[in-house]
Amino acid sequence: MMKLGSLFSDGVVLQRNRPISVWGETLPDVLVKAEITGLVGYAKSSSSGDFLLQMPPLNAGGPFELTVSVPDVPGEAVVLHDVYVGEVWLCSGQSNMHYCLGSNWNANAFGDGEEPLRWKQEQEYLRQITEPVKIHFYTVPTKVTGCREKYIEGSWLPMTAENAPNASAIGAWFGLKLHNELKVPVGLICCSWGGSMVETWTSSAALRSNPDTRPSLEYWEKLRREKATWTDETESLVAQIKKIARPDRGNQGFGEGWADSGLDDSQWHEMQVPGSWIAQGIAGDGAVWVRRKVTIPAELAGKELVLHLGGIDKQDITYFNGVEIGRTGKDLEDVFWNQPRSYAIPGNLVKEGENTIAIRAFSFAFDGGFVGLDKFYVLSGEGKEIPLCGVWKAKSEYDLGHIILPPLYGINKHNTPGLLFDSMIRPLLSFAFQGVIWYQGETNANNLQNARTYKQKLETMIRDWRFHFDQPELPFIQVQLADFRSPRSYDAFSAWAVLRHAQGMVCHTLPQVFMVTALDTGEEDDIHPQNKKEVGNRLAASALHNIYGQNVLPCGPKYVKAVPEDGALRVFFDYAEGLELRDNSGKSFYLAGADKVFHPADEAVKSTDSILLSSKMVGNPLYVRYAWSDNPENILWNRQFPASAFSSEEP
Repeated sequence: MMKLGSLFSDGVVLQRNRPISVWGETLPDVLVKAEITGLVGYAKSSSSGDFLLQMPPLNAGGPFELTVSVPDVPGEAVVLHDVYVGEVWLCSGQSNMHYCLGSNWNANAFGDGEEPLRWKQEQEYLRQITEPVKIHFYTVPTKVTGCREKYIEGSWLPMTAENAPNASAIGAWFGLKLHNELKVPVGLICCSWGGSMVETWTSSAALRSNPDTRPSLEYWEKLRREKATWTDETESLVAQIKKIARPDRGNQGFGEGWADSGLDDSQWHEMQVPGSWIAQGIAGDGAVWVRRKVTIPAELAGKELVLHLGGIDKQDITYFNGVEIGRTGKDLEDVFWNQPRSYAIPGNLVKEGENTIAIRAFSFAFDGGFVGLDKFYVLSGEGKEIPLCGVWKAKSEYDLGHIILPPLYGINKHNTPGLLFDSMIRPLLSFAFQGVIWYQGETNANNLQNARTYKQKLETMIRDWRFHFDQPELPFIQVQLADFRSPRSYDAFSAWAVLRHAQGMVCHTLPQVFMVTALDTGEEDDIHPQNKKEVGNRLAASALHNIYGQNVLPCGPKYVKAVPEDGALRVFFDYAEGLELRDNSGKSFYLAGADKVFHPADEAVKSTDSILLSSKMVGNPLYVRYAWSDNPENILWNRQFPASAFSSEEP
């Protein structure tokens, strides 16, 4: 019985103006014929019955019938109905691409009784789509088996009111814009998995070629020889943690007076709270103390206050003016790493003027730091709040080094190197695409080391896909990560900023790679922002300009170069039509000299296609960073779009 490749079902959309490949299985050593709208292609099946044939390119149109048969064997045939020819795009990445038009992932979706933005956008989309049968989508099931899969289970669906809520929201808006502008059928293949790293979307052969990914691949190849890997009998995460974790040595810092108000901590490190002390280079795992002076007004003196803290990874003992006011976690408990703390401060400890908060934090593995948004770190009482986020003093009581587990790989773990390529991408090979839209990177921004190697890893994946799809310059349009976490003008230790810079650099090093930014569409307390319409439309604008040659702006102002000029730095941009600074102070621009120590720009002077930046702290600026934090303020726009975050440094 003949079986066609997974994507060949009723409603399939084929790429126009490209040879059409059709593959599948039938009887061994027979002649196979395919026919669509009068065009015919032939091929012979292999000794095992596999076949791959090609037909000539077609112009956009449909619906057609596609017949694949063995002429010499009556009944050995498959007929597909409602076949369209148009523009086909692969929509891939992690959860923000997987986020469906009808998703309701947001915890505060109906805040203050208002309808959520994602619901409004879903209704708007359904009102706008006038030809749902001309936009079809196919969702690749999330599947990870450890095998090189040939087939997947799925079907092509028209973008009707019934089906559209299950389509990728970004893909849906992208496809609608293309259809409206190009007036041709559009096919969207949605292939994504939340929380996935770029390495899992890359083939093992390509991973082996990259020094940054080869060790993880070799570790997985060692694991896959073991029975436990295939029977899912691997140790639990808790059991593995207990093997590597190091118990607390005891509170030595308290005995040395580190909680006392009168301690001179002027020689301690500066640490941004919230933040990771490991990422900020203060210490590895172990015990770290942080301290902060806080000024109490007269009206709060003697009153009971409450100290609010975000999560502390993993445990803490907290003091106010040298007296313990609370603690969370003990031994090797790891469940409190992201749970906010609230500790009552007795009124007899609260004095007018300067008071001292000291926290002993202990981490026995993984990251160590203070978790959550700036708004979680406050001192409250009598209806007043004193913010505590910002620079604290920090010192390591003892440093255990950075204790991490070996990677958690296996047949049911989707971030195992190469597994999503084998399970979800491989069955799509030989199908012709016009291009790829890609929204991924949050998981690779989980620490600075991963972020710093992202450029090479993404380049490896793009080259790998182009090779396997047999499209050497397959267009690739990526989304620069949205803003997330507490707003902050600058953060030297932001892994998200480093990864955004890496995303932009890939556009310079590989042909036919483009980027739009989501930097102004994010939500500080949700990694899944709801405004998918804007992101999908921006991706479509990039495609219309870069792929289809339309005279539209493809993105915001795009960094070109930075040139020293009379003690200042002139930064040049492409796509600078209507260049606008929404805050003339230069906010969000940071300058550095040869020492690469960055200071805020004091002045920004706009020209037609450039901005002249200067800083009193930097006599001869050589480098510039823009929008360099998890959630920066985006002040630079052209007449339609914001600028991407960037740096003039090499990553």
